[in-house]
Amino acid sequence: MSVKIHHIVTGELESSLAVSLLNAGAHPDLPPEERQPYGYRHDIVRRDGSVHEGVMVPVPVWLIENAERTILVDTGLGDIDEVSRMQSRYGVDFVASRSTNQDLVAGLAEHGVEPGDVDVVVLTHLHFDHVGNNELFPNATFVVQRDELPQATDPPSFCMFYYPEYAYKVNAVRDRLHLIEGDHQLDPAVRLVKIGGHTPGCMVVMVETDVGTVCLTSDVMYNYRNLELNWPMGSFWDLPDLMAGYDRLHREADLIVPEHDWKFVELFPSGTIG
Repeated sequence: MSVKIHHIVTGELESSLAVSLLNAGAHPDLPPEERQPYGYRHDIVRRDGSVHEGVMVPVPVWLIENAERTILVDTGLGDIDEVSRMQSRYGVDFVASRSTNQDLVAGLAEHGVEPGDVDVVVLTHLHFDHVGNNELFPNATFVVQRDELPQATDPPSFCMFYYPEYAYKVNAVRDRLHLIEGDHQLDPAVRLVKIGGHTPGCMVVMVETDVGTVCLTSDVMYNYRNLELNWPMGSFWDLPDLMAGYDRLHREADLIVPEHDWKFVELFPSGTIG
């Protein structure tokens, strides 16, 4: 059976133009409609009732089916109220939401998978929206780059999107963490590639499918504008590493899939690649 990749959404987060594109995509020769992310809106209402411009982005996990083991890429957005309280302490009042059809356990069940069936969870990096449901997978080994661990367990005050209050999400699976350094062949069909750039140890996941080598970019490419314009998002650790990673993705992948963009479901209405 061929390897398939399933897109399972665990909630939505508000993203500003400044987060979506470095320097908010400002360019004298690019009209707004060519640089704004897909789904850009002027009517996002926050909890305090204020109205803002931006885009509500999906927070997905990726289920890899028909590999030698059952593999999940990231664990998505955790409790919405907890996330909102945590972020607001640091002055981040962006909207976090979850609809009734954005339940991770139910999403896995649609593909015949229960949390206990997951053998491996790839944590592409340890930002809060990629580790929010770690505790749901009692039998999984969690694979992460060694360079990610210090940021998540003891975040420096400037390290946005790593929160001290969320260190418990990593500590909850600490005895099952498999720390790697650099590229790693996880499965005959699944290769982990360390890019860095967005965070010290951010990885992309290369999956061999019937449609070629598919790259799940994690936040190396946040949205399709990053891909189309070769223009990174505004949150990064090392910009030269990030842009070198863009070049590598183009060399090694047949299909590049940005992480946080509802345009994915326009391109893949079934939610499945392969």
